[in-house]
Amino acid sequence: MSASSTEALRIGELFDMGAAQHPNSHMTLDHTLRMFPESGTKITYRRLAEHVAEISARLTAADVRTGENVVLFASNTFDLVLTACALARAGAVPVLLSPRLDGDVVAQLLTKFDEPPLLLTDADTLGGALDGVDLTEAAGRVLLISGEAEGRTSLAEFAGAPHRAPVRTDAGAPALVTHTSGTTGLPKLVQQSASSLWWHLKPQLKTAKIMRARETRAVCVSLVHARMWPLLYIVISRGQHTVVLTDPDPKKVADLFAETRPGLLEAHPNCFIQWEKLADDPRAPLGSIRYFINTFDAMHPRTMRILLGASKRRMPVYIQGYGQSETGPVCLRPYTRKLVETADGRCLGHTFRGITEVKIGEPLIDSTGPEKVGPILVRTHGHSLGIIGGADQFAERFAGGWWRMGDLGYRSKWGCVHLLDREIDHIDGVASSLRVEDTLMERLPQLTEIVLVGDEKGRPIPVVSTHDDEPLDTRAWERAVADLPAMAAPLHSRWNAIPMTSTWKVRRQALSTMVTDGTLPLVGAAATV
Repeated sequence: MSASSTEALRIGELFDMGAAQHPNSHMTLDHTLRMFPESGTKITYRRLAEHVAEISARLTAADVRTGENVVLFASNTFDLVLTACALARAGAVPVLLSPRLDGDVVAQLLTKFDEPPLLLTDADTLGGALDGVDLTEAAGRVLLISGEAEGRTSLAEFAGAPHRAPVRTDAGAPALVTHTSGTTGLPKLVQQSASSLWWHLKPQLKTAKIMRARETRAVCVSLVHARMWPLLYIVISRGQHTVVLTDPDPKKVADLFAETRPGLLEAHPNCFIQWEKLADDPRAPLGSIRYFINTFDAMHPRTMRILLGASKRRMPVYIQGYGQSETGPVCLRPYTRKLVETADGRCLGHTFRGITEVKIGEPLIDSTGPEKVGPILVRTHGHSLGIIGGADQFAERFAGGWWRMGDLGYRSKWGCVHLLDREIDHIDGVASSLRVEDTLMERLPQLTEIVLVGDEKGRPIPVVSTHDDEPLDTRAWERAVADLPAMAAPLHSRWNAIPMTSTWKVRRQALSTMVTDGTLPLVGAAATV
């Protein structure tokens, strides 16, 4: 599928659009910018546009070239977003790496390019905990966006450089590189064009039109994820007051929500799980929210029910989306308080007519039900241009114009897409690990996480974490699993000891290795595997 060259989401001009249409609308940050701390935490679109233009001028003065791949790996502040916009404004291709990535992973990703790329970072990151990895060895040159380091050039040295109009490249040319979550191994560097990003945006524009919400929107998602750019377009084009959170600590979130009273809230699923406790806060920090939104993974029904119950709105809605960096949004399912009581939490809803299609490939596992369970295949206008350093891998998964999502699922008789498991994580004898996990989260309120992984013999091993690391109620556990597939005794670990991606998805293969190797930190006495 191809798109018109006039349909393009140009990230370098997002804040220019905001300055022109809604100059006095603003964003509230839970931190101050490192490059422009004088701007405080409440910053107008006009001021943000000025910051982007200034950074872009500095980059051009520092000899950043049109079409050049520039890797941005720096501290987790909104400076990342502004710098990415500035790179695009200068005509370069921002390559965005999550601050949560390990140093050795970043070093491997830097080698994926045909020639060593320019690395944009900050002094704290360069001198921080990168496990002794020297990123400068794999980079062509290094520029600092903030801070100082001996022998390194800082963009601050180019302050006041002449501002220039945005550089416009072809809509179908590489315009942005983000990375996948890396749940099954090394993250992939996914190339987007301004055109493919537009098709990521288009179904979200349809959803936003239906929602008709102009209230304050709170966002706690990865600042370098492909999701960020359509989201920014929507809030900026509407002049929507947006609260940007980089710290998901429940207490800090409660304080900020009690002050800003957002009507919409988007976050990673594991953030929402941690925020269940906000339902009991007497200030009702979730009380103003009409729409809860997640687009990164299917959510446990228990969490949806608690969040919807915490809202004081007459008819709050939880919106669950499904997609990948390579495809953009694929389908969407809304849940109300009534629906979440009976609906299948693995239901991801319907595709976007005229934009995305889904079909189920040849079955890979035996199904006990009437549904045809197989790999989920997607065709979309918004498919990415490719994978840097992974052309063969991209071609294999994009055979015949259908992208293989790497997930197992089925289509219901109503046409809904249901997600059962990642292909690589499927455990023999367990129809759906995700459904088992949903059931246990529902039956055992003390759990904050439950993950089924297979050991070296293919046996299902449950790894659990609990609120405040309180001891697992073994009798309640035995009752809860009585009618479920046979599994080993649970391993009780701290939530932050479970390996996760930059978007807080559990890295199940890494967790399985830790379980097998006996390196998973356990709470209290170790269970026998």
